[in-house]
Amino acid sequence: MMQLRAGVGWQYAMTDLSLILFLVAASGLSHSKTAARPVAPAAPPLVADPVAVWRPGAGMPSLAAWLATQPRDPRQRLTVIARFVGSDSTSASAQAAALLGSAQQAGWPVRIVVEPAPADDLSAALTWDAAPEGVL
Repeated sequence: MMQLRAGVGWQYAMTDLSLILFLVAASGLSHSKTAARPVAPAAPPLVADPVAVWRPGAGMPSLAAWLATQPRDPRQRLTVIARFVGSDSTSASAQAAALLGSAQQAGWPVRIVVEPAPADDLSAALTWDAAPEGVL
């Protein structure tokens, strides 16, 4: 006759080993100096359809003068877009920063986008995509 005793099967041994492994892993993670966090890929900025577009050129008003003629709405934002050819964005960034200064003096919320493109270009667009206050 065969007798089975409760509590002495291989399942109990595996349960004990699993519990020990879990405790050792949890202890090791709690003592680690840096916690690994997943890095979200950077998404391109969302730009709404422009209401008005400014481009520099002969006979065009300055950005500050152009902004003075535009109707103000707190839901609007000025997006300065500087595009450059190649890998050196220094000139495009400097041009965008200059426009940023004049737009901020006029009191407009501003966003700058500097990106590579097939041709150099500089523009500013008024869009209806301003973030609610306190949210960026």
